[in-house]
Amino acid sequence: MAIHDGYEAALEHLLEVAKACAIAAARAPTTTGKLGLRMEILTGDDLRPMIDVLETLGETSLFQRVDATSYRKLIDAGVAPPVLLLGADLTAAIGWECGGCGFPTCGEFTKYVLKNKGVGAGAYGPTCMWKALDLGIAADQACACAAMHRVEARIQFSMGAVSLFLGRLDGSSFILGLPIGSTGSDIWFDRKHWQGELDYAALRRTVLAGAPNLAMAFSGGGKPIMKTKQRWWESPEFLKIEQDDEVVARAVEGQEAAYRKIMKYAGVLDEDEET
Repeated sequence: MAIHDGYEAALEHLLEVAKACAIAAARAPTTTGKLGLRMEILTGDDLRPMIDVLETLGETSLFQRVDATSYRKLIDAGVAPPVLLLGADLTAAIGWECGGCGFPTCGEFTKYVLKNKGVGAGAYGPTCMWKALDLGIAADQACACAAMHRVEARIQFSMGAVSLFLGRLDGSSFILGLPIGSTGSDIWFDRKHWQGELDYAALRRTVLAGAPNLAMAFSGGGKPIMKTKQRWWESPEFLKIEQDDEVVARAVEGQEAAYRKIMKYAGVLDEDEET
């Protein structure tokens, strides 16, 4: 007989939960039956390359910075969650000729993909809409399984994208990441790791930029007023669309730095060439 520390046992069990989530995803009731789901579970130090690239992207994007900060704090504390990667080749047509991808036939879609498969914000495309739907169903089933085990899980585009660019799940055009846990209350939703990383002004900008519709007054006049403060109607601020050359330049620099990190991990660049 032995006495086990409850928290240590819970952390060890998270890998078993991740395996159960993989089973749930693999058995998901998809619409096509042709998804070709690929899966992988990452633990411990295997997460470090993804975190490294996320931190580099986070220097110019709060979206990636928050996820990277959360992972870094967890892994440094020795409680990094196992991460289930879910991927598939969404650029392979299924032959239903539905036109949902924007091409008149699956043949035209395939012909275009063979010559023009491109990299978007975090995936290769264009994409078969039915297979994209099926990947979402598989991810939903995995999340539902985690919930049944009373374990927090949140699908992450960020972890999936850097995993894709670092060569995980070979043959996939799109990957989603699903951290299983860690212990504690809603780490991936309450975002407690934001505390101390972002001041109030930065948090405010993030919320307004990420969901402007939630802070927008009635826009019937054509110039939507943003509710950016108490008594917002007394000195209104309006939503405006314009190009910000400084932001674009910073984004390009950040992406270049991230690509250098990716090439380093791929063995294309050595340590001296990275900078």
